[in-house]
Amino acid sequence: MTQNALKSSLHGHLTIQRGDFSLDTGGFEIPAAGLTAIFGHSGSGKTTLLRCLAGFENEAKGQVIFSGQAWLHQGKSLAIHKRGLGYVFQEASLFAHLNVEQNLRYGLKRANKKSPGLVNIEFEQVVEWLALADLLDRNATTLSGGERQRVAIGRTLLSQPKILMMDEPMASLDLFAKRAIMPYLERLRDELEIPILYISHSPEEVERLADNVVFMQKGKITSIEPIEEALNRKDTPLYQGGEPRSVLSAQVVEHIKDEGLTRLKAGEAELFVPATEGDKTSTTGSNVRVVISAKQVSLMAEQPKQTSMLNHLPVKIEAIEEHNEYSYLIKLRVKNEPWPLIAQVTKRSSKSLNLQVEQAWVAAIKSVSILN
Repeated sequence: MTQNALKSSLHGHLTIQRGDFSLDTGGFEIPAAGLTAIFGHSGSGKTTLLRCLAGFENEAKGQVIFSGQAWLHQGKSLAIHKRGLGYVFQEASLFAHLNVEQNLRYGLKRANKKSPGLVNIEFEQVVEWLALADLLDRNATTLSGGERQRVAIGRTLLSQPKILMMDEPMASLDLFAKRAIMPYLERLRDELEIPILYISHSPEEVERLADNVVFMQKGKITSIEPIEEALNRKDTPLYQGGEPRSVLSAQVVEHIKDEGLTRLKAGEAELFVPATEGDKTSTTGSNVRVVISAKQVSLMAEQPKQTSMLNHLPVKIEAIEEHNEYSYLIKLRVKNEPWPLIAQVTKRSSKSLNLQVEQAWVAAIKSVSILN
């Protein structure tokens, strides 16, 4: 690990004992950029880890270094207010006697007390990112759960943190509120220039939001992976027992109104999906993630001259793994692209086609959908 890599990361090792529960992370290095999801089942230690990183647990031992600054080192813990972190809890806690704008500006007041004149995240930016303009005059007690959480996130951002920590911010929201707030979280991920740590036990949240994933089990960090690796491997903890699929990052290029289609670019590759115009996440130029079921990918020897399938990509076989008693998972690499694609092929078809690693094929994709 280079010194430059260490300076741009959150790294160290942590231990703490809580009754019968023990947290022992081993050495870890979390990128200080993008959104990193901390994923695991209930009781795996996600919140304990985040609280230890933030400095809320006085009994935590070990070392925590963020972008070259020692937060915990040789038994000495840097005061929380000196760490420059913002923490969003599961339950939004707003000042009931203040309206939304006053709650938000309280975050700015806190920032000015710490570092007068230093404002990297502007009030107007936060209002736009979280769509708060119509709520500014509202009393905090009249807000819905999703609205309260958006205001709480905005107030935390206006305190000018160097890193944002979020402990399952959608845990207390119903399904409709979660769907409503997700696009705002995606925008924060794309717009913010500070790293975000985001606790979740929801695979759907992780696949839509994360750039990297910290996997936890029984108080230990089992791995830290880029989202592409975390999503596109056979034994990923995100989809235990679920249907194999690939999740790719793409950009909306255009909406073809007369055909009811949206054209996407995933690197140099082009994909067509059913029209998404009108969705908050699908304006031209916006970043989206698409999911392709392994069962929806077929292999062809060459580009077909006539076919009803819209999406065809040149690929090379990277690996062939047994999936069940009748099929294989074929890991494919799209030509000139860093992202993988997974196809589920019957053993009978694999034998008749004589599939081998390093062979070149054309992947015909029957169905592609945007995560929403």
